[in-house]
Amino acid sequence: MVGRFLFVFLSVPLLALASPGCDNGPDGEVLPSPTPTSGEVTANIYDGDHPDLNVFVGARIRWRNLGDIAHTVTAKDGSFDTGPIEEGQRSGYILFSKVGTIEYYDTLNPGMVGRIQVFEK
Repeated sequence: MVGRFLFVFLSVPLLALASPGCDNGPDGEVLPSPTPTSGEVTANIYDGDHPDLNVFVGARIRWRNLGDIAHTVTAKDGSFDTGPIEEGQRSGYILFSKVGTIEYYDTLNPGMVGRIQVFEK
């Protein structure tokens, strides 16, 4: 019993150390630390998953559909909409020129959501 207690007691701090690069976001969710990219970025879409992305101002993102059904990438604020991206196809590039967070979703599969965080260089 004491051995089990010590294992749990010592494991909890180790788990905290094993998770570097994470930060608490709004509403207590855990967000990956920003490791933004710049230039041109291709993000892969799979059925059931839209990625969260971190980019610098000036980055251009396009999405590639690796799923079995069509998807869209549509900003909740209306700033962009790729239109349908068929299986195996890519969207055009979208330029991100302002710092901020943009939430997006798939109009064909509304449960699929993602977030783009745009950082100053």
